[in-house]
Amino acid sequence: MTRRDTETLAVLFVLVLIVLLPIGWILIAFPAEPYHVLTGEHVREAAQAADVRVAHVTDITWSLPGSLGGKSYVLEDHAGNTLVIQTQAFDSVESRDAAVLTFSAQSIGKGRTIGTLMVIGDQVVHIMPESGGLFSRLAPELKKRRAAG
Repeated sequence: MTRRDTETLAVLFVLVLIVLLPIGWILIAFPAEPYHVLTGEHVREAAQAADVRVAHVTDITWSLPGSLGGKSYVLEDHAGNTLVIQTQAFDSVESRDAAVLTFSAQSIGKGRTIGTLMVIGDQVVHIMPESGGLFSRLAPELKKRRAAG
Protein backbone atom coordinates (compact mmCIF):
# COMPACT_ATOMS: atom_id res chain seq x y z
CA MET A 1 0.00 0.00 0.00
CA THR A 2 1.13 3.45 -0.74
CA ARG A 3 1.17 6.29 1.70
CA ARG A 4 -1.85 7.87 -0.05
CA ASP A 5 -3.92 4.66 0.31
CA THR A 6 -3.07 4.49 4.00
CA GLU A 7 -4.14 8.11 4.50
CA THR A 8 -7.40 7.48 2.65
CA LEU A 9 -8.15 4.45 4.81
CA ALA A 10 -7.36 6.43 7.94
CA VAL A 11 -9.75 9.22 6.91
CA LEU A 12 -12.50 6.69 6.13
CA PHE A 13 -11.95 4.98 9.47
CA VAL A 14 -12.25 8.29 11.33
CA LEU A 15 -15.43 9.17 9.42
CA VAL A 16 -16.96 5.83 10.37
CA LEU A 17 -16.08 6.41 14.02
CA ILE A 18 -17.39 9.97 14.06
CA VAL A 19 -20.56 9.55 11.96
CA LEU A 20 -21.76 6.00 11.56
CA LEU A 21 -20.94 4.59 14.98
CA PRO A 22 -22.94 7.18 16.98
CA ILE A 23 -25.90 6.82 14.61
CA GLY A 24 -25.79 3.06 15.08
CA TRP A 25 -25.71 3.46 18.85
CA ILE A 26 -28.72 5.78 18.71
CA LEU A 27 -30.69 3.34 16.59
CA ILE A 28 -29.92 0.49 18.99
CA ALA A 29 -30.54 2.49 22.17
CA PHE A 30 -33.76 4.17 20.95
CA PRO A 31 -35.70 1.77 18.75
CA ALA A 32 -38.64 3.14 16.77
CA GLU A 33 -42.00 3.16 18.52
CA PRO A 34 -44.17 0.45 16.97
CA TYR A 35 -47.36 1.69 15.35
CA HIS A 36 -50.50 0.50 17.11
CA VAL A 37 -53.88 2.15 17.59
CA LEU A 38 -54.37 3.44 21.12
CA THR A 39 -57.69 3.43 22.88
CA GLY A 40 -58.67 5.77 25.68
CA GLU A 41 -57.07 9.02 26.74
CA HIS A 42 -53.55 8.19 27.84
CA VAL A 43 -52.72 11.79 28.82
CA ARG A 44 -55.78 11.99 31.09
CA GLU A 45 -54.93 8.59 32.62
CA ALA A 46 -51.30 9.62 33.18
CA ALA A 47 -52.41 12.89 34.78
CA GLN A 48 -54.74 11.09 37.18
CA ALA A 49 -51.98 8.63 38.12
CA ALA A 50 -49.58 11.55 38.77
CA ASP A 51 -52.18 13.48 40.83
CA VAL A 52 -52.46 16.26 38.25
CA ARG A 53 -55.81 17.84 37.43
CA VAL A 54 -57.08 18.12 33.85
CA ALA A 55 -58.30 21.74 33.75
CA HIS A 56 -59.49 21.89 30.14
CA VAL A 57 -59.73 19.60 27.08
CA THR A 58 -60.31 20.71 23.48
CA ASP A 59 -60.60 18.63 20.30
CA ILE A 60 -57.98 19.62 17.70
CA THR A 61 -56.75 18.49 14.31
CA TRP A 62 -53.30 19.36 13.03
CA SER A 63 -53.07 20.42 9.41
CA LEU A 64 -50.80 17.54 8.39
CA PRO A 65 -51.49 14.71 5.95
CA GLY A 66 -52.92 11.66 7.70
CA SER A 67 -54.04 13.53 10.85
CA LEU A 68 -57.12 11.95 12.37
CA GLY A 69 -57.62 14.41 15.20
CA GLY A 70 -56.62 14.60 18.81
CA LYS A 71 -56.95 16.64 21.95
CA SER A 72 -55.32 19.59 23.64
CA TYR A 73 -55.05 19.22 27.42
CA VAL A 74 -54.40 21.97 29.93
CA LEU A 75 -53.08 20.30 33.08
CA GLU A 76 -52.72 21.91 36.48
CA ASP A 77 -51.28 20.83 39.80
CA HIS A 78 -52.17 21.92 43.34
CA ALA A 79 -49.54 24.69 43.26
CA GLY A 80 -51.13 26.30 40.19
CA ASN A 81 -48.46 25.21 37.68
CA THR A 82 -49.90 24.53 34.23
CA LEU A 83 -48.81 22.42 31.27
CA VAL A 84 -50.30 22.16 27.77
CA ILE A 85 -50.10 18.81 25.98
CA GLN A 86 -51.51 18.09 22.53
CA THR A 87 -52.10 14.64 21.08
CA GLN A 88 -52.70 13.77 17.45
CA ALA A 89 -53.55 10.37 15.98
CA PHE A 90 -52.36 9.41 12.50
CA ASP A 91 -53.76 6.94 9.98
CA SER A 92 -50.46 5.17 9.25
CA VAL A 93 -46.93 4.75 10.47
CA GLU A 94 -45.71 6.71 7.44
CA SER A 95 -47.87 9.77 8.15
CA ARG A 96 -46.99 9.65 11.87
CA ASP A 97 -43.26 9.47 11.13
CA ALA A 98 -43.57 12.21 8.48
CA ALA A 99 -45.13 14.49 11.10
CA VAL A 100 -42.20 13.85 13.46
CA LEU A 101 -39.70 14.49 10.67
CA THR A 102 -41.51 17.69 9.68
CA PHE A 103 -41.37 18.92 13.28
CA SER A 104 -37.70 17.99 13.66
CA ALA A 105 -36.64 19.57 10.35
CA GLN A 106 -37.87 23.04 11.30
CA SER A 107 -35.85 25.45 13.38
CA ILE A 108 -37.52 26.96 16.43
CA GLY A 109 -39.38 30.13 15.51
CA LYS A 110 -39.38 29.35 11.79
CA GLY A 111 -42.24 26.89 11.54
CA ARG A 112 -41.39 24.81 14.59
CA THR A 113 -43.16 25.38 17.85
CA ILE A 114 -41.27 25.27 21.10
CA GLY A 115 -41.66 22.02 22.97
CA THR A 116 -40.95 18.30 22.90
CA LEU A 117 -42.43 15.45 20.90
CA MET A 118 -43.17 11.98 22.17
CA VAL A 119 -44.50 9.14 20.02
CA ILE A 120 -46.91 6.67 21.61
CA GLY A 121 -48.42 4.11 19.25
CA ASP A 122 -50.39 5.88 16.51
CA GLN A 123 -50.15 9.24 18.27
CA VAL A 124 -47.71 12.10 18.39
CA VAL A 125 -47.74 13.95 21.70
CA HIS A 126 -46.51 17.57 21.78
CA ILE A 127 -45.51 18.83 25.23
CA MET A 128 -45.17 22.58 25.65
CA PRO A 129 -42.34 23.85 27.87
CA GLU A 130 -43.14 24.61 31.50
CA SER A 131 -41.25 25.48 34.66
CA GLY A 132 -43.31 23.84 37.40
CA GLY A 133 -42.07 20.27 37.04
CA LEU A 134 -45.40 18.85 35.86
CA PHE A 135 -43.90 17.03 32.91
CA SER A 136 -41.27 15.36 35.08
CA ARG A 137 -44.17 13.89 37.09
CA LEU A 138 -46.15 12.90 33.98
CA ALA A 139 -43.28 11.47 31.91
CA PRO A 140 -42.95 8.17 33.82
CA GLU A 141 -46.71 7.59 33.51
CA LEU A 142 -46.68 8.33 29.78
CA LYS A 143 -43.70 6.02 29.31
CA LYS A 144 -45.61 3.23 31.09
CA ARG A 145 -48.44 3.63 28.60
CA ARG A 146 -45.92 3.67 25.78
CA ALA A 147 -44.37 0.41 26.95
CA ALA A 148 -47.75 -1.22 27.60
CA GLY A 149 -48.79 -0.55 24.00
